[in-house]
Amino acid sequence: MEHYVSKEVVNDLKKLSTLKEEGVPLTEFRLHQQAVITDIFLSDHGLFERLVSMGMFLGEKTTVTNRIPQGVVVKIGNKKFALDRNIAEHIKVVKV
Repeated sequence: MEHYVSKEVVNDLKKLSTLKEEGVPLTEFRLHQQAVITDIFLSDHGLFERLVSMGMFLGEKTTVTNRIPQGVVVKIGNKKFALDRNIAEHIKVVKV
């Protein structure tokens, strides 16, 4: 239950996106520059829920710390995550 997020919370987070048309995919963002997540557009509810449980949600600050062959490494708070390119391409960010 540690990483459980209810469907209601997930739906509310999706509705919060006021900057949906803004930003670039996480895969195209500059290294070591702080960004704010403006949209996460994934059709897989389980994957979306997993990202939210890791701390990736609309309005959260993140930094791309490294590019790897299959994706990017991002830092959120004091945690770092490697994201597959197919996932990172569906996360939009803007410069803080």
